Amino acid sequence: MTKSVKTALVFLAIAGLAGTTAVASERRGERGDRHHGQSMLERFDKADTDSSGDVTFEEFSKAASSRFANADADGDGKMTVAEIAAEIQRQRAERRAKRIVERFDTDGDGQLTQTEIESRQRKMFALMDRNDDGKLMREELPRRGYGRHGKKHRRGMERRDD
Repeated sequence: MTKSVKTALVFLAIAGLAGTTAVASERRGERGDRHHGQSMLERFDKADTDSSGDVTFEEFSKAASSRFANADADGDGKMTVAEIAAEIQRQRAERRAKRIVERFDTDGDGQLTQTEIESRQRKMFALMDRNDDGKLMREELPRRGYGRHGKKHRRGMERRDD
């Protein structure tokens, strides 16, 4: 890998880390959201390869570089916007697939069976079938702008006055 590619990777990692830290602390301040803070701690622990309790620049650089290791799809030592975008999409799709498996996988074997999927579908159908007649009517479907629990989604910076 060329020096300019390594420099670009380090810059991307630092920018991503700074942005994630800012968003995490902002969200924690607003709503007590621990998910993003936990993610940062997990990343820190993963980067601390020698388990010393601190992360050296070498450890940081190696962790950051590994996040983009697969982005150079054609192996020419350069990453184009398209290659980086494709890698980001692949990583997002993989995370989403893992969440789906975790949600539906009732026996914990890390794989989905048709039975597990149908079981989840039955639960979802039962939640939407408000009158328990075994059929869904338009009136039973969630209204646009309302969430799973019938509460209106808020957009923007609106605040409640209660």
